[in-house]
Amino acid sequence: MTSGQYFNKGVKALDSPHVGHVVRETDDKIVVFGGGDDRYDIPKSEIKFTSGNVLVDLPMYEIAKRYKVSREVPLPTGKATRDPWTRPENVDLASYEKEYPKSLFNKGVRTNNEDHVGHVVKETADKIVVFGHYDYRFDIPKSEIIAVGRNVIVRPDFPEILKYRVDRDAPLPTGEPIDKLAEEQ
Repeated sequence: MTSGQYFNKGVKALDSPHVGHVVRETDDKIVVFGGGDDRYDIPKSEIKFTSGNVLVDLPMYEIAKRYKVSREVPLPTGKATRDPWTRPENVDLASYEKEYPKSLFNKGVRTNNEDHVGHVVKETADKIVVFGHYDYRFDIPKSEIIAVGRNVIVRPDFPEILKYRVDRDAPLPTGEPIDKLAEEQ
């Protein structure tokens, strides 16, 4: 299966018309953000078929029971070639930080009052693209970032952060189509 085949598609269960949307695809699974804080890391072997949506060959309660994951868990890296921890040679933290300096990619994003917004899926020179709850996407200016550590902390709280909400399928801030993210993972 080619990378990006499932990215940004809606996901359905045998008994549910909407599980969520695919926000990340690896060689062996898809990561689905559902409503609220729901996240499911579903093996590709559970996919029945794909067209406009991805149909998982399980009822919703089985998906939740087997594959529900906390949204606080970092997203998996898309392609093994971009993940230094899967290389055959031993890679230390200094080497990793040298190869991926100061990247915000994959960090959790929180508001100043600790509300979870989502995860950074793309970083440009002046914005971060964040996939969040309820299939939301936010393009947040870096000028709104007040701290970076384990998470990225942004100045606006809810509902003010909603002014940065954009359509999930809108082009990236760079002008590229959203599908470009699937190629970068």
